[in-house]
Amino acid sequence: MELDARRLRVLHTVAVRGGVTAAADTLCVSPSAVSQQLSLLEREAGCDLVERVGRGVALTPAGRALASAAEEVLHALDRAEAALAAARKGIGGTVRVSAFPSAARALVAPAVARTLRRHPDLDVRVGEGEDGQGLADLRLAAVDVVIAQEYDHVPVDFPTGLVRHALIRDPLHLCVPASGPLAGASSLEDLRDARWMAAAPGTPCGDSTRQACHDAGFSPDVRHSVMDFALALDLVAEGLGVALIPGLGLRDLPEGVVTAPTAHARTIYALTREPGVGPVRPAVAAFLGELLGRQPSAARGSAGRARAENEA
Repeated sequence: MELDARRLRVLHTVAVRGGVTAAADTLCVSPSAVSQQLSLLEREAGCDLVERVGRGVALTPAGRALASAAEEVLHALDRAEAALAAARKGIGGTVRVSAFPSAARALVAPAVARTLRRHPDLDVRVGEGEDGQGLADLRLAAVDVVIAQEYDHVPVDFPTGLVRHALIRDPLHLCVPASGPLAGASSLEDLRDARWMAAAPGTPCGDSTRQACHDAGFSPDVRHSVMDFALALDLVAEGLGVALIPGLGLRDLPEGVVTAPTAHARTIYALTREPGVGPVRPAVAAFLGELLGRQPSAARGSAGRARAENEA
């Protein structure tokens, strides 16, 4: 039995993404192409790897076992590519980065610019994405670095096989209208009867707001579902509600908004695949060096503490 590594990647992608259509989107091919590759892999394996469930497919026990083994094979290939890259002269190639918007603006964009000035043969590509999508892409080797967040009061169970590099600690701030009955509010308890705006449940920022209010003894009356921090601040400025926003989201604070610090914060990480016994690709290491080396001045001290905690 000889298994094709490219087809193993297809099976692994189906396992991580949870279906043929989602896997096809990740691999930039048609669903029929994914199904064809799975059929060929089943012939090579000599057993059924997927079974139809409703309108979709699920992995059989043999499929799940092979997908788990495929991840180890793909990591080995990743390490082999890193070893070859380390043996070449100079630093080149492509580094693919996924980041959520506020970190992309404040942390990633300046780091990319510094990296390209220092290593002009590098090609660093940035894609905007939420944490869950980015982490799945990282496991699939569709990206090389993911910028993700973890709120102190909403712990995250990060997937195994990934390395976290702590970047900064980003405190959360109450944002209230500068005039009106809520203008003097300085604590969550002062805002239990206020109208709130927050991202949807299941998102890091949305869960953070709801958990912080729950810890303060109330459930927030979320009137506006807002992902974009700039939009949330504009709504606050118009007196339409209050919000809990991280410091990186306050770069363009509009008139009419007053902020107050809270005891809550998030840690922002750069995540990479675990290198195992092989070296990290020089291109990825070069970008990480710039990303870890310089942070916004307001967060620089806390960034050092976060890195120390990560390395301890």
